[in-house]
Amino acid sequence: MIVLKPFVLLIGFAAAVIFVQIGMQALIPIWNRRIARYTSWIVASCEKIDEPVETVWAERLVAASILIPLVVFTLIGAWPIGVLGALSGAAGPYVWVRYRQSAYKQAMDNQLVDVLVLMANSMKSGLSLLQAVELAATESKKPIVQEFEKVLKEIQLGQGIDQALMHMSERAALPDLELAVHSIVTLRETGGNLSETFMTVASTIVERKKVEGKIGSLTSQGLYQGYAMCAMPFVMGGMFFMLEPDYMRPMLTTGLGWAMWVAVIVLDALGMWLVMKIVKVNV
Repeated sequence: MIVLKPFVLLIGFAAAVIFVQIGMQALIPIWNRRIARYTSWIVASCEKIDEPVETVWAERLVAASILIPLVVFTLIGAWPIGVLGALSGAAGPYVWVRYRQSAYKQAMDNQLVDVLVLMANSMKSGLSLLQAVELAATESKKPIVQEFEKVLKEIQLGQGIDQALMHMSERAALPDLELAVHSIVTLRETGGNLSETFMTVASTIVERKKVEGKIGSLTSQGLYQGYAMCAMPFVMGGMFFMLEPDYMRPMLTTGLGWAMWVAVIVLDALGMWLVMKIVKVNV
């Protein structure tokens, strides 16, 4: 038995190595497909908002977002938190892309009223709808000017102006722009004064933005209070760790400490979600 014990251990170790190797061979293709799909989504999303990025850059961003928190927390002996950090880091590029898309749409929404007024005045002076679109494509600023340039390119390639405008509203996905485009298409089919329609839509957008501003000012206090409450556990934990590192070290080196961090993150996320649902008012 004494002679066979080392052989049994050796066989067990070899079996474990083979199992890990087979598992890695099965997981690596799945990992590569997931990363490729993630990076292709990042590249495609950035192209839609006219902020193109290279595929290599997107792959490095995703890899860094996952590996940096995993390596840092593993080196300090808190690998479960490192796993949570890697999962959170994987969502970092997604959050960044969504933020850029939101900023792009917000900038376009802020320019929409000026463009509608410009088109209304141009049509009052005798220009056609196509000429008004060309004027908007030359006189407007980014990012909305890029959408009107795409409209002109589609028209030059043989698309009808109504269809090109509908494609623009689908790309932008802005309710106010959809309202303006559907009004244009309907009036072109039934007949009507397009310049007055542009001014009416612009006035409606201005009034809605005034209401949104008032609501935002009333709900901003509750929103920032939610931010402060969610940040407090992490800020206080960092302060205590700097003041009494020995006292706080079990939070990073024991199972109970890791479980408490998981509970804090889950409850913080739930609380912030509830705050956002409460203060969000659709106009």
